[in-house]
Amino acid sequence: MKITAIIGSPRKNGDCFKTIKMLENSFNRISETQVDYVFLKDLDLGFCKSCLLCYTKGEQYCPHNQVTGLLLDKMTDSDIVIFACPVYEQQVTALMKNFYDNFSFMFHRPRFFGKKAILLSSTGGSGLKETLSYMKMTAIGWGFDIAGVIGVCGSSLSTDEKYKMDVQSKIGKLVDKICKNKKEGQPSLYQLAMFRAMQCKAIKSAQKKNVEYNYWLERGWLDKNYYTSIEIGLAKQIYSEFLKHVMKKMMNGKNILIN
Repeated sequence: MKITAIIGSPRKNGDCFKTIKMLENSFNRISETQVDYVFLKDLDLGFCKSCLLCYTKGEQYCPHNQVTGLLLDKMTDSDIVIFACPVYEQQVTALMKNFYDNFSFMFHRPRFFGKKAILLSSTGGSGLKETLSYMKMTAIGWGFDIAGVIGVCGSSLSTDEKYKMDVQSKIGKLVDKICKNKKEGQPSLYQLAMFRAMQCKAIKSAQKKNVEYNYWLERGWLDKNYYTSIEIGLAKQIYSEFLKHVMKKMMNGKNILIN
């Protein structure tokens, strides 16, 4: 099994890294596993310039394509991608946020269907829920199947041996579950909502005939119920159709929020 771990911590031997090592040990217990550790702090990934070239022409035109292209290849070649980031001010670090910003086009042109993502965060106190929720939203938007979500308390991991053993035990059970479950899962209501939102945006771009529209057209997604051919239950189909009509009304580009 090939795993890429993308780490948004400014520290190389921090709590996220230690927890990924626990995951690596558990995977190796089942079968030989190669983990490629990618520390964002070591990459010369500039801030997103909002030039929109990735939207209008293609990701290969991004000014940072030398780095983003490398990261995209690593994720594409992996069976599982671990997104790991500590909590900073109740959210992801600046390193991780910049990584996500540079790949924002993937909400409009998702591609990681059939690939699993593990989301991992560490905290000294609070913020795990908010941080992991944001990371989950991004991974789903890119097409990943969420295989696991891990949140740990860094101080306890370093000082409390019983806590560390408990974390390792739970990680072992999670890895067992991941390795046994090979089937594609039914999309959640959240995934269907994400699909309908992006589908409406792609349809709205029909007049421009831009990269996004062509991407959806080539894959036959413009008139589908979901990205993949998995069968969706009747109740979810009805919900999905309802969402489609709601999204069309919402995407008029005239929203205002003033409190």
